[in-house]
Amino acid sequence: VAYYSFQNNTTIKCSPNCMLSHKHIPYGKINTTMKDAETLTEPLLDGGEGTADDAYANIPPLNPEDPLSGLTDEQIKQSLATFGKNEIFIPETPLWKLFLKQFIGFLPILIELAAIVSIAVQDYTDFGIILAMLVINACLGFHEEYKAKKSLDELSHQLESEVAVRRNGETLQLNVKELVPGDVVLLVGGTIVPADTQWIKGDTVSVDTAPLTGEPIPRKYPGEHGDVILSGTTVVAGECYGRVLRTGEHTEIGNAQKEIMADKTVTVVSVFQKKIMLVVQILVSASFALVIAVLLVQGLYYGGFTTNVSQTILDALVILIASIPIALPLVLQVNMALGASHLATAYHAVVTSLPALQDIASMSMLCSDKTGTLTTANMSIITDQIFAADGFTPEEVILYGYLCSNADKKDDPIDRAIVSAFNATGNSKDGYVQTEIIGFNPSVKRVVAFVESGDKTLTIAKGLPAKILDTEAGAPDDHELQWKVDKINDHAFIKSVNETDTSLSTSGYKTIAIAVCEGNARELGDAAVWKFAGLLPMLDPPREDTPATIESLHHANISVKMITGDHANVGKETSRLIGLGTNVLPGEEMRNAPSETKNDIIWNADGFAAVLPSDKREIVLVLRNHFGLVTGMTGDGVNDAAALSAAQVGIAVAGATDAAKNAADLILTDVGLSPIYGAVLESRRIFARIKAYVVYRVAASIILVLTLSIVIFVTSCAVDSLMIIILALLNDVSMIPVAYDNAKATTKPQLPVAKTLVLQSLFYGLVQAGLSLMFIFSMDYSKNDKYTIDLYECNGEARAFIWFHLVMVTELMIFSVRAPRFVLLSPPPSMYLVGSVFSTIILGGLLAGLLQMWTVPGADIGWIILFNVAAFLVVDLAKILFRKMIGEEPGDVIANDQLLTPKTRTETQKTVEKGERYRTHRASIIGESDRCHCVEVKSKSGLPGFFSLGGDTLMDNGFVSVRRGFAAVAASTTAPNDRGPHRRTKQVSSPY
Repeated sequence: VAYYSFQNNTTIKCSPNCMLSHKHIPYGKINTTMKDAETLTEPLLDGGEGTADDAYANIPPLNPEDPLSGLTDEQIKQSLATFGKNEIFIPETPLWKLFLKQFIGFLPILIELAAIVSIAVQDYTDFGIILAMLVINACLGFHEEYKAKKSLDELSHQLESEVAVRRNGETLQLNVKELVPGDVVLLVGGTIVPADTQWIKGDTVSVDTAPLTGEPIPRKYPGEHGDVILSGTTVVAGECYGRVLRTGEHTEIGNAQKEIMADKTVTVVSVFQKKIMLVVQILVSASFALVIAVLLVQGLYYGGFTTNVSQTILDALVILIASIPIALPLVLQVNMALGASHLATAYHAVVTSLPALQDIASMSMLCSDKTGTLTTANMSIITDQIFAADGFTPEEVILYGYLCSNADKKDDPIDRAIVSAFNATGNSKDGYVQTEIIGFNPSVKRVVAFVESGDKTLTIAKGLPAKILDTEAGAPDDHELQWKVDKINDHAFIKSVNETDTSLSTSGYKTIAIAVCEGNARELGDAAVWKFAGLLPMLDPPREDTPATIESLHHANISVKMITGDHANVGKETSRLIGLGTNVLPGEEMRNAPSETKNDIIWNADGFAAVLPSDKREIVLVLRNHFGLVTGMTGDGVNDAAALSAAQVGIAVAGATDAAKNAADLILTDVGLSPIYGAVLESRRIFARIKAYVVYRVAASIILVLTLSIVIFVTSCAVDSLMIIILALLNDVSMIPVAYDNAKATTKPQLPVAKTLVLQSLFYGLVQAGLSLMFIFSMDYSKNDKYTIDLYECNGEARAFIWFHLVMVTELMIFSVRAPRFVLLSPPPSMYLVGSVFSTIILGGLLAGLLQMWTVPGADIGWIILFNVAAFLVVDLAKILFRKMIGEEPGDVIANDQLLTPKTRTETQKTVEKGERYRTHRASIIGESDRCHCVEVKSKSGLPGFFSLGGDTLMDNGFVSVRRGFAAVAASTTAPNDRGPHRRTKQVSSPY
């Protein structure tokens, strides 16, 4: 246990598990927010002769005259040479491992078992073909996965975290990888601590240490746990300056993390992925049953066990091979990677895990923050609208607002606006020195600063007007300073302030209130007298594209609820301007509502104002769990992280804090909501492609398995195992271009319902298998002497006839499955898909007609083509009626990606259209088991993903690899929803 001494003889105890043998490194006279200590007294630590293995050796000392000036260029150079960059080694998967992974997984291992059976019965030809099939699929999978991996790596390089650093007396935004021991950094709410950092000045910050300690309650620093904030933790509230002590692998978590990264991986499984796996398992299970049946019929009934055991086993084996959709993981990977790449290039939106793309397609409700998302966040103080209370002037109000701001937080929209407005006045701040500031906390919604002016001290507060008038407004909070302004009981004064605030907010202004206390309010305690100084009106206009984006999202049947910390009148005015309904309720009304009505309030409201962080999460959870909607949430601050994590689709907007990005599935690097609309369209197109391929591939397996099995049952005629293996290979390879198909996004959310996937697959499989059997048996020589095929003799012509027919029926079927309506009235397929399918059919016709062992007459090939075209059109017409029967009507499609022009509507019209969308929402409810992400942590050393679609594939582990400094890498393994911080272009505080 370490004890630290202060001038006033107080001590702080630090437990070893938190401080990790920490040596205290003081820094001269530094003001703190600790009530019982103002200065630290131990001498500065001189540089030593140690190496990087000693975490405290060679750390440049702080400047005793100005500890916040930071390192000099020479000190930076020396520290970098000694300690290196702030990063840890993340083991890369070697290319040979990436290739070998293509052979591991449920489906590849089934094919490998077939190869083992082939060689066991000494059928070396089939063994060679099966092996070639495996290798070809592995090569294709490796090629596509390698391309996808490179694409994700490129995205990762664009998403590196930054932090405010003091160097040479100036504040810089630097990549966290560039931090070195001795650097002075500014930590604000939402920042993930980039290195082991010693607190030196600022607030007593609340820090979420759960990634390290597992404790759900944030710790206070400095406090009983010392003053060293460990890397990987998240600043929840407050802001402070800190000195970097350890970086990279020399931090406590870095030392452990480098071992964990080599052993564990996190897998996020989407709802759609689970449904696909369920369908595949049903298919393979049914196929196993038929394999056993074929083996028994062929072996016992037709005497195969006595005449040719190996051939009998092979006849059954080909049924299993025909049923395995071995290219399914590959097609899914390519779809996901292409979608992620398209979002990054077209919309500058980064998907942090590829399975999230499938969830975005199902989204019905989007809860959106206002400031910086729906509005510009380029706030400006309207100086001629400043309200000054009696005894104050507008110039004094803006001066006090400036003194209660942090000039180093240049990317904070509120502080930036106040500082800019004060500088524009040309007034002087000489004579005032800000000695301490208690930063913004989303739960208390105010900032407090202590200012010295000569021999006087002022305590200044700025924040939400209600909280500045009375800190217990709305709900009591845990801020150390509590007050009521001196005129709180003057009803005329309070009425005047409230009317002014309401008038400004109704006109669309955001208001920041200022109050002043003469003296140090902390020391005065209950004797402190707070005077209300005035209101600063700030204009935050809606973004130009917001109304069009709202119009487009509504057209896509996604309702938008605005959730803001601003005044309800500001929320209503903003909602009116952007085309939302104006039923915006105060968060307090929801919080105080009885439980039996609260859910209905959340459902019916167009938005909520003056909310607390817990309100945001509760709204998301009610929409997700009670109403069963796939819910999205946008946010930018640490107060949004809990709600982002709770939503199925968490979206961190441009400029979001590290905490928000860690909790998000989608990170926007462009401002506004319009990239979300693009993500919705692209994900629905991806969903359409994958859904079409899954239905097609399962149906094709049903056709092959049923047709081949029934022909064997009736006639004992089995198509050559070699040719069935070739057929399965052709089916898989020819369908890879499905990932590039011209799919259209629908106007309705797309739900992954296993029942409808199975029903559609059964429809195509059973109908086409029935038509195929009817056609094959009608062409049998024993039934019609005009034709040369003889199923009972099972001659070469008969086997080739069946084979080519199966090639054509399975290849053509993709055009019907992918078409939402009648094939001739649907969007045309891509030229890649058309070329692939018809090349396969032509190749199949040539093989059937020219192979010496087969030689199907040209007339028979003509009959096959004619019958399949006719059957294709009949089945395509029947599918429309069948989809209507099972509730899978395609609905309208969205013509293009352009935003719609917003229309002017009355409140009544908005309410009517909202009711229509809500009817669609009620039809888009997902099951209780599907209302959250499925997360697994598995060992890399074991057999990965045996029962997954394809082992350790990008579909399972499609995370953007964050190539940055090591900060918070713990989140990627200890907290599955945390996916590593990304490039932070600005630090956005939560609105007051």
